[in-house]
Amino acid sequence: MSFFASVPALPDDPIFGLPALFAADPHPKKVNLGIGVYKDADGKTIVLNVVRKAEELLLKQNLDKDYLFIDGNQKYIQQSLELIFGKNCPGIESKEIYAAQTVGGTGSLRLGSEFLAQEPSRTIFISEFTWPNHKPIFLRAGLVVENYDYYDHKAHKLDFPKFCKSIQSINPGSVIMLQACCHNPTGIDPTFEQWKELSDLIKKQKIIPFFDFAYQGFSEDLEKDAKAVRYFYEQGHEMLVSYSFSKNFGLYGERVGLLAVVTHDAAVAKKVGSQVKQIIRGMYSNPPLQGARIVSTVLQSPELTKEWLEELKDMRTRVQDMRETLVANLMVGAKHHDFTFLNRQKGLFSFCGLSHEQVMHLKKEFGIYMPDNGRINVAGLNPYNMDYVVKSILSVFPSTLKT
Repeated sequence: MSFFASVPALPDDPIFGLPALFAADPHPKKVNLGIGVYKDADGKTIVLNVVRKAEELLLKQNLDKDYLFIDGNQKYIQQSLELIFGKNCPGIESKEIYAAQTVGGTGSLRLGSEFLAQEPSRTIFISEFTWPNHKPIFLRAGLVVENYDYYDHKAHKLDFPKFCKSIQSINPGSVIMLQACCHNPTGIDPTFEQWKELSDLIKKQKIIPFFDFAYQGFSEDLEKDAKAVRYFYEQGHEMLVSYSFSKNFGLYGERVGLLAVVTHDAAVAKKVGSQVKQIIRGMYSNPPLQGARIVSTVLQSPELTKEWLEELKDMRTRVQDMRETLVANLMVGAKHHDFTFLNRQKGLFSFCGLSHEQVMHLKKEFGIYMPDNGRINVAGLNPYNMDYVVKSILSVFPSTLKT
């Protein structure tokens, strides 16, 4: 008899389960719009030129493969904090912000939630539409997960009044997960003026903000995409920030992330660091070398940094172009359905307003893959599959077709 015979089988991950299904599908025109990886106009996952150059420079240095500190590459940590909070942020120099290199953005979220669960809070609030992995991460860390209102599905926009009302009902000492930019899956972010109102409400309610910052540079640019986080810092919030270089450096498989805990008190930050390092030690001991070395090599070179910003702009522009093309083509074929709301969305993802049944039909009949909630990866679109995707989407809105 097996010791594990009674272990129940669980469904595949809603995002990472898609590639296997896609690979097994014999459909000749199949399109994968699921997992959030940037693709070029030929549908290929790219390695940035600046990453290749950094790897060549590192190879020539003949570096060792010794363990990093428990909390990681210190130069990388400093540079990451400057990207998030700005080079002139006083909390970086004064050590009032504790930060640790992590195993990707997911590792950062798990590390932050484990710290929260054992210290200041055991309840976290997430938007009712969010990245599917948020809830499992927080639950497995021991947090109680609740929802707050965020998105008006019928109007395809942020429901700001309900968002604010939800915050007013959150108990003091709770944590609220906020996405700094390019909200996943909706693509809809608060305006900067709305972020200011949210900051006031969250401070009044004595809630701890926890920012998920995975797409810096994919909305407008590095500086504008960081405005919300920097404003909350300036307003004196104690908070956490989970950061990822997966998207803006294309370092998906290198698992390059960061957790920052803002305390505004160096003595408190030191105590926080002692706790976080103990969690890391009991989880994975220390983070991997290569990804952080690549990021650090680029960011310490003005020439490589300039090239990185140009490549990041090219990626951002291509995504914007594909979204605008998708909307324009949908509107050509649609009669009574307005798809222009998609142009208000930012980042890799678009929430197209598709039902679960429509998503299943697109997968079964046309080989078009996306999560059950209808979120598409806009970077998965290109000139070769655009017409096919548009016609397929319009086919599940039969009353919208022009005759």
